[in-house]
Amino acid sequence: MAENENQKPLEEEKATPEENNENTNKEETKKENPIEKKEEEKLNEENKKEEEKEDEDDSQKKLTKSINELPSESIKAKSIILYDLNEDMKSQYLDKYKSERTAIELKELDNFLNYFNKIRDIINSSSDKKESIISLISDQNKEKYSIKEENGEDKSEFEPIKNFWLTSLINAKFFEFNENDKKILEHLIDIKYIPLTFPSFKIEFIFDENEYLEENVIYKTYYFHENDKDFMEKTEGCEIKWKDADKNPTMKTIIKHKKKKKEYITKKVKSFFNIFDTKDNNLDKELVEANFFRNDFLENMLEYYLNIMEFKFNEEEDDD
Repeated sequence: MAENENQKPLEEEKATPEENNENTNKEETKKENPIEKKEEEKLNEENKKEEEKEDEDDSQKKLTKSINELPSESIKAKSIILYDLNEDMKSQYLDKYKSERTAIELKELDNFLNYFNKIRDIINSSSDKKESIISLISDQNKEKYSIKEENGEDKSEFEPIKNFWLTSLINAKFFEFNENDKKILEHLIDIKYIPLTFPSFKIEFIFDENEYLEENVIYKTYYFHENDKDFMEKTEGCEIKWKDADKNPTMKTIIKHKKKKKEYITKKVKSFFNIFDTKDNNLDKELVEANFFRNDFLENMLEYYLNIMEFKFNEEEDDD
């Protein structure tokens, strides 16, 4: 009798054929229907065109109303001609200029990336490359900087430049660093610029094995309107996975004593790694940061490393 009672609930859990069919239908509806997706994309495109047409009609209405309100026929006539000339200039000159400028910038970008790869190879080269690197130095500079190239010289110190990227970032004085940041960035061995659809790009920070980061590559992506370096759409930072909560340099735990009890309060602090948190970011400041990486830091990394220049930016003037 007890055995039958134990088996009864198991029998009640079995699904009926109707339930199985219902579950199958639910699963099938979850699968993406390519035809429906195509129709949805077509509908979205039509809606977008309709919205653009409405915006264009509104602009035309505003233009007509504004010109009709001008005080004389002479000013109206001149305004119409000026508007047509301006539109003609945009369509024939500015559009052509933008496309040609983009082509030039893309060519320059290819050249820059080739040079940048060579520079990174030199920074990270080790003792077995000494002869090939020394051979790139002119005799005049060898004498000027006392570079010796004896075959028997000890090569043990001819290693990758230690803390090159950390030193360059700190000397640029663009970001704020706390002491924990610096300990982590001592493991930074490379920074890569990765072009996306022009002018959008990604910056990758590559670390060696360390006690702080779960993953050795962290990144931030800067998205721009196509062919417009001044129109930033958004930025996306990766989620950084720390090996331990105590390793996170962006957070600090404060202990407060209240009536013989300890209260632990965690708060956010200034940190270089805050740049990867892109929620509610100010796009104007993100644009300055993007330009710092693209147009300044990667071109002048050696000058920053040697501490013979710093990034020139006045935040108050920019806000003004």
